[in-house]
Amino acid sequence: MNKKIVWLDQPLITTAPTQLDAAAFADLYRSHTYAVFNYCLFRVGGDRVVAEDLTADTFERAWRARRRYRPDQAAFTTWLFAIARNAVTDWQRRRARRPLLSLHPQQPSQTPSPEAQFEENELRQLVQMLEPDEQELIALKFGAGMTNRHIAGVMNKSETAVGSAIYRIMQKLRAHWTDKTP
Repeated sequence: MNKKIVWLDQPLITTAPTQLDAAAFADLYRSHTYAVFNYCLFRVGGDRVVAEDLTADTFERAWRARRRYRPDQAAFTTWLFAIARNAVTDWQRRRARRPLLSLHPQQPSQTPSPEAQFEENELRQLVQMLEPDEQELIALKFGAGMTNRHIAGVMNKSETAVGSAIYRIMQKLRAHWTDKTP
């Protein structure tokens, strides 16, 4: 049975996710990895290495659990992002139990200008000051690029509640941003 999965305005035709072979799963991986990576990147404060690890962990968990996915209960992306959320939560719990020493190897820099870095750090600090649920919404909306409808499915809320919450969060961030800038 073919199932049409539409997400981020890109249709993907594949076999039913419960019967995925390696090639079909690879197609799903290619079409969703960027959004999952960006979501993880937002949730871990911009640490690309950790985000890459969590993205890999998410897809490994999805592969192992593919037979438990039920298309009649949730969209594939809702299921996949629930796995990603759990992977990030598990990572946060492990990190809280044993803080890690950050080692930054010297690599060629592809960093933006100092002004852009400063603004990015300021924005990251503002987002980190938000409540965990608010950070989650920002990560799903801007990190994963999800629509309010998809976020509502992932977070088990109404689309209107998601839209209103994102609007309030953006207002809060704008207010703090203008307070911080001269």
